Amino acid sequence: METPAFRRTSINPEARVGALLLHGLTGIPKEMRPIGKKLEAAGVKVSAPMLPGHGAGYQEMLETTWQDWVEGAQKEFDLLAQECDRIVVAGLSMGAILAMIIASRNEKAAGLGLLSPTMKYDGNGASKYSVLLPLVDYFPFLGRWCYWTEQPPYGLKDPRLQKMITRQLEKASKGEGSDFGLFRTYAFSLRQLDRMVKYCRSAAPHVKCPTLVLHSLEDSLTSEANAIEVYRMIGSRDKRMVLISGCDHVLTLDLRKEDVANHMLQLAIDASYYQPGKTDEKVTAYPKPIFSPT
Repeated sequence: METPAFRRTSINPEARVGALLLHGLTGIPKEMRPIGKKLEAAGVKVSAPMLPGHGAGYQEMLETTWQDWVEGAQKEFDLLAQECDRIVVAGLSMGAILAMIIASRNEKAAGLGLLSPTMKYDGNGASKYSVLLPLVDYFPFLGRWCYWTEQPPYGLKDPRLQKMITRQLEKASKGEGSDFGLFRTYAFSLRQLDRMVKYCRSAAPHVKCPTLVLHSLEDSLTSEANAIEVYRMIGSRDKRMVLISGCDHVLTLDLRKEDVANHMLQLAIDASYYQPGKTDEKVTAYPKPIFSPT
């Protein structure tokens, strides 16, 4: 991989570059808006779809499986592929796991952005009952009865956004939804994520395109161990991990959203010059993260 001092600084004018931006579990496309604006300004065609089952109420989520999420994302990728010859696939949290699967099976995937990748919720603010999720396989009714309601700070450090979300939740019916998505996650959906993670472990080694893993050291929902595990799994020879501070799990909207968008723009630039099989980079046995201070 090129060192930062010699990295290209603009999109390849001869490439038709697209970006598929995937939101997180119970989230909405708005989570990816700052990145989308940055990429569009650079000439990238952006698609930030609403994943199946999302954008409505909890009942729709309870009728949607992880295979539905993959199918929905693949359809959006195929639409982009009709107009673009190189596509960056990026996702936040659960969307990062989904992005790995899509990148592993599509030749036009030229870049992969994994933002707060969530193999498991193991942060200080995550539910301690997640270890009981396998019981859903034996007692399916638990998947629709048991849920985790996210509390402040909602995976954010920005006090303005925290207050906005709290106000909207207070006004929303039963306190479930807001303009920022759902904040009640049922055990059924969490178990679907578990199954998608299991599938992803076999798909990740097939990823060959340039990959960025970006994670906050202050993530209250998922520890940086998730980022390290994902980095190790990815088969690409061109990969880097960046650990940042000053933001929480939803780093695409949080206090360092501009820095996150800039990292993604650089990935899109790299992707615009990507040629499969042309990299000489050696795979590192252990990630050497780049620390990006506040």
